[in-house]
Amino acid sequence: MAKIWKARETKVLIANASDVTIDTSDTLYNAIDSATSNFQFEGLLKNVTISEPEGAADKVDLLGVDANNFQNAELDLKPYGVATISGTLVHQSQYAANALLEEWTGSATTVSTSYHRYQVGNGSRTPCTIVVQLSDDTYEVNIALDNAIITKLGDRKISGADGHWEQDFEAVCLPRDFYIEYKE
Repeated sequence: MAKIWKARETKVLIANASDVTIDTSDTLYNAIDSATSNFQFEGLLKNVTISEPEGAADKVDLLGVDANNFQNAELDLKPYGVATISGTLVHQSQYAANALLEEWTGSATTVSTSYHRYQVGNGSRTPCTIVVQLSDDTYEVNIALDNAIITKLGDRKISGADGHWEQDFEAVCLPRDFYIEYKE
């Protein structure tokens, strides 16, 4: 029987990339979960989409035909693109938005004694590690975007009958920093 994943079996964790070490000594989820020194966020997200890097190829036609009378050709392999995660952050507290803001804008400026101010565009975005875990205690899939950069924090809007606040986001990473791991 095929496994159908449910939203309640999913966790999303975000931490500063500098605090996460991805190697073969532990799972992707444990690598980020152990980054407690600067753990940022375990969020309520919806409409999450993960796009794996795409590796395009162009057909290059050559002179002549082969033994089966097909045009001689080769494939010109293009570099892989970036991996992308996008979704909608549900603002359950100021900490969820602050965690993404800190990764997107760099560190905050302290205002007065208990406020933090963020400013977009100051050139100090912090790379982060994002791990999405699907787990039902038997099967498990971990997907990681390491050294990811948040490229978009969209409009803040009220949505739904309960009037909760939400905000779209997007992050990208290089193909070498994209991992998928299955529990056997």
